[in-house]
Amino acid sequence: MQKQARVEPIYEATDLNDKIIGWHVIDESQPDNETVVSEHETQAEAIKAAEEFEQREY
Repeated sequence: MQKQARVEPIYEATDLNDKIIGWHVIDESQPDNETVVSEHETQAEAIKAAEEFEQREY
C-alpha cells in the first residue's frame, strides 16, 4: 500500500481568517484513521516532510 500525506495550515484560532502559525503533515493513507505525523513552521518544510513521508517504507 502506498503512503499518502497532505499538508494543512495550523491557525491561531478557529476562524479561517486568522493568522497561520504552522503547518501539519497528515497521513491520509487510511482515510478512516488520519493522523498528524509532523508539525512545521513553514509550508516549504511541511511539503518536504510530506514528500519524505510518502517515500518511506512501512
